[in-house]
Amino acid sequence: MKHLGSIVHSLLGGIRQDEATTQRKQIYRDWDRERRNALTPSDLAEIDAIFSRAL
Repeated sequence: MKHLGSIVHSLLGGIRQDEATTQRKQIYRDWDRERRNALTPSDLAEIDAIFSRAL
């Protein structure tokens, strides 16, 4: 039973890892989009501060 539990844990752990990776990639895509839309250096600094806290 312990062996079966470790197999299930390894499978589910991989799924959680993939979800975290997908979420991180989405944050970087959003960050790049907002940086492209920044109008001033102040806007750019604020965007960087907000997104760096998300990671």
